[in-house]
Amino acid sequence: MSGRRIYVDCRSPFYRAAYTEDGRLSELILEDKNNTVLPGNIYIGRIERVMPSGFAFVDIGEKEPVFMQLGPDNTIRGSKVKGNTELPVQVIKEGYDEKRAVVSADISRNGKYCVVIDDGKNSVGISAKITDAEKRKMLSDCVKDVSDEYSIVVRTAGKDAEPSAVTEEARELCSEMRKMLQKAEYTKAPALLYREDSPLFKLLRDIGGEDCAVLVNDERDFKKIKERYSDTELYTGDIPLFMNFGIEKEVNELFRRKIWLKSGGYIVIDETEAMTVIDVNSGKAQNVDRLFNINCEAAKEAARQIRLRNLSGMIIIDFINMKSKEEKERLYFLLKDEIKKDRVRSHIVGMTELGLMQLTRQKIRKPLSRYIYHTCPMCGGLGAIKEKELVADDIISHIINILSTGYYNEITLSANAQILETARPGIEALEEKYNAKIRLKCINTSRFDWYETEKSRI
Repeated sequence: MSGRRIYVDCRSPFYRAAYTEDGRLSELILEDKNNTVLPGNIYIGRIERVMPSGFAFVDIGEKEPVFMQLGPDNTIRGSKVKGNTELPVQVIKEGYDEKRAVVSADISRNGKYCVVIDDGKNSVGISAKITDAEKRKMLSDCVKDVSDEYSIVVRTAGKDAEPSAVTEEARELCSEMRKMLQKAEYTKAPALLYREDSPLFKLLRDIGGEDCAVLVNDERDFKKIKERYSDTELYTGDIPLFMNFGIEKEVNELFRRKIWLKSGGYIVIDETEAMTVIDVNSGKAQNVDRLFNINCEAAKEAARQIRLRNLSGMIIIDFINMKSKEEKERLYFLLKDEIKKDRVRSHIVGMTELGLMQLTRQKIRKPLSRYIYHTCPMCGGLGAIKEKELVADDIISHIINILSTGYYNEITLSANAQILETARPGIEALEEKYNAKIRLKCINTSRFDWYETEKSRI
């Protein structure tokens, strides 16, 4: 299938939007229908506490306060921040797991071509992805006289837009910003001032265009999307939407740790709390002359996977060793070009002395894996479980600790059958040594290494 398409599946607890280019999945958005604190939302918040570490807790009217980073000496734009201060704030990072959402006092409004920011600087910026000097100057001239209150940044999409459309959108966004901040002056905190477009509508705004068709499988949602994006069709087929167009298969295979490349090499992706590591391996490719080609293919696939999985923060790519400075430079610029396709801002830091490529990607929403998977109850997220002999040894130590007090001489041990059978010889020896009664109770457990004991005195 050629061209660009966005498939929107509305028949689950999530909205699922799949963006494909030439029939291949390029971006996948999952949006929780119950999530109310979206990145981009603007609130009038109240400072609850200011921490010595330079953070403040802000009440925005949700279940828990959110975080805000303060400036030097706990200031915002030079003014000291204290408890009970009320001010407009905007969500810049989504909360997930035990991490709270993060807000900023620099408020922005996004359009298709421009971003208007209330940051006290009154500056004009042009997307770094627009490199033509004449085009940059022309776009700067389009917006430089629009406002003397707010900063304006022209987005990458402005490159191909009519100059008048860029100017008009900038004016509209400035007007909306002005009205919203005026409303904030007489609104009591905490309160919502502006609800950002959902991730689904952001995808349509940023990627949609004349050559991009949208297919939706729910009539009510189809009408909502059709109002804002005319090139939208309703899917009424009996086969589920993602299944019919081969997207479900790609989604199910998305989080494989090892991904094979056409060249015979492969990449391995490991996500951690601190960073993501992508390791490139030659695999089945034995020809040394092809190693650079494997690295190039791996760079393209790594950039695609980063975008698909919504990986963020520090990312390290361990390419196959290259001795040629020219090859390293070519690989750097190839990766840079591939990353430019991403809507989320990324930056290549460069190659380390150990030959590791470093890059960072802006963290706005949680990784896609956090929407789809939860921590394994068997391993607790470790990715491995303890050997049953070691679990049995832990149990023996625990029972010795109980019996050695001399107070308890009857214990009921509950665990799964494999653990009980492994621990049985040691337990029988303890019964004889301490003249105790230890009953074994077989139960089904969600964790292989889980057990419990009940103790009493005969």
